[in-house]
Amino acid sequence: MRPDGGTCVLEATGTVSDTSGTPLPDLIMTMCSPSICYGSRANDAGVYTVPVGDFILTSEYAVHADGRPDHAVDYHRLAAGEPQVISVDMHIPALPPSTVSLPPDEAGAPSTVTVGDVTLQVAAGTTFTLDVEDYGIPAGRLVRVAAVPLASAPSYAAANNVAAIYAMAPSGAKPSQPMGVTLRNAAALPASAGVDFLVLSDNYFTAPPDVGLLLVQATGRVSADGTTITTDPGQGITEITWLAVRTNGK
Repeated sequence: MRPDGGTCVLEATGTVSDTSGTPLPDLIMTMCSPSICYGSRANDAGVYTVPVGDFILTSEYAVHADGRPDHAVDYHRLAAGEPQVISVDMHIPALPPSTVSLPPDEAGAPSTVTVGDVTLQVAAGTTFTLDVEDYGIPAGRLVRVAAVPLASAPSYAAANNVAAIYAMAPSGAKPSQPMGVTLRNAAALPASAGVDFLVLSDNYFTAPPDVGLLLVQATGRVSADGTTITTDPGQGITEITWLAVRTNGK
């Protein structure tokens, strides 16, 4: 059945590279909706073609680049009425090495995890649900953080007027309790300013799907001395993914 407002999409194609423009061969590339996924792999030049050949509501889909293990995971949300051949070039930041892991599940005491500019506050008793790709591998619980220059960031960074953005792993890991966040104020936001913390959604199952959207998940404040940015008491993030910060109301 042809959906009302649907488009006959032949394929999604484009390139996938790191933020310097170096191709990322063999990356898994998919184009998914709540009901179906189409997929392929990038070739040695970082070029991918995902065959579709169907009438679809393109606004329910996102192109997904899975950069594991050494690059970020990212989503490019599609709009309504995309052309028959959808072209999406994606630039996936490399994740620096790390020896820092998530705390053991159901740890009896609260803990902090610091990697680069980011510190996560993990409540006692927290468990983590990992993406299936990260189960059972040595790096599956390693916390990795890449500070991404705004000039190299995905388009959703500029669309949300963020002041700083980070790609994080293990991508898609969900704590059973929200985690407070403290960031080094690398963006030099004004001392004592109120801020929003935003995370990238990977959820296809809202109505409509909000996958590929950068959403406000917590509020916070810059410290009085201007050196750090911290979530407000009782607030936090509920997934390890792309994390951004901006001044309140931007």
